[in-house]
Amino acid sequence: MTTHHNTPSTENTDRFTGVVVGVDGSAASRAALDWAARAAEDAGLELLVVHALSMPLISVPFSAPMRMTPPPEYAQRASILLSEAADHVARTRPRLDVRSRVSAAEGAPALLKAAKDASLLVVGSRGLGDVGAVFLGSVSTRVSAHASCPVVVVPAPDQEAVHRPRRRVVVGVDGSAAAEAALDRALTETVRLEAELVVVHAWSVPVPIDALALEARSYQADREYFGIRADKYVQGIVEDARSGLASDLTVRVAVREDHAAHALLVEGEGADLIVVGSRGRGGFTGLLLGSVSQTVLHHAKVPVMVVRSLPEGGRG
Repeated sequence: MTTHHNTPSTENTDRFTGVVVGVDGSAASRAALDWAARAAEDAGLELLVVHALSMPLISVPFSAPMRMTPPPEYAQRASILLSEAADHVARTRPRLDVRSRVSAAEGAPALLKAAKDASLLVVGSRGLGDVGAVFLGSVSTRVSAHASCPVVVVPAPDQEAVHRPRRRVVVGVDGSAAAEAALDRALTETVRLEAELVVVHAWSVPVPIDALALEARSYQADREYFGIRADKYVQGIVEDARSGLASDLTVRVAVREDHAAHALLVEGEGADLIVVGSRGRGGFTGLLLGSVSQTVLHHAKVPVMVVRSLPEGGRG
């Protein structure tokens, strides 16, 4: 029997392994709620709806900083917001178990804490922007960089795209561990959404400083050589990844001489989902979210999932 916890709980230490979504009343967070609810129902998981109050910390002499107690009107607004979210899910996904939680912390820390053991974290790309808003652009970037589970960033719905048939998942691969994890998750999402999978790989040959060298036969030969190698490389990755999956799964390979982020945005236009690794081969070791992932998150008009590679000895 479906359980809808309409009375929101405050922060606790309960281990939650389902799907976490943040809400703040914005169009993007409403879209995120719908996306998260479907994902949770498809996976047979619970949904946890979180609202962050973003109360400031107060310095206390001879003690650790303390967070300001939320005014009654803040708590009341949060309760109404979460009740409306739970009621919406009850109407659209009546079989789904839903919990709700209020946090006094800022958006990113609140969501990261709630999703510590979660299977998936879903956020809106941007929120209301006031003191109670969860989803500023920086919040989606921060949770994508630091969450231990995959993160989906959902933009506000494009009215022209609402009725557009999609059924397409796009994933970028570059040989990195993060891209390998992204491809694995993209295959799972493709099966769940009954979609076509588009595997994107971008490559380039360093451009000579001398303009005359651009016309040199050796440079053109290098371009042809790298293009052929890139195509064979991606075909091999796809064959390995889809082994054991349904034979009727449709996979299309898109190898482009382009910047990776631009290639993903072009192929991902109008898709159900773009899946990227948190950091590819071009990233620095200390950079938790690579430039490609950040660019795609910033410019995509469709949901984007960021997947982190698992450390050795991590979950299988």
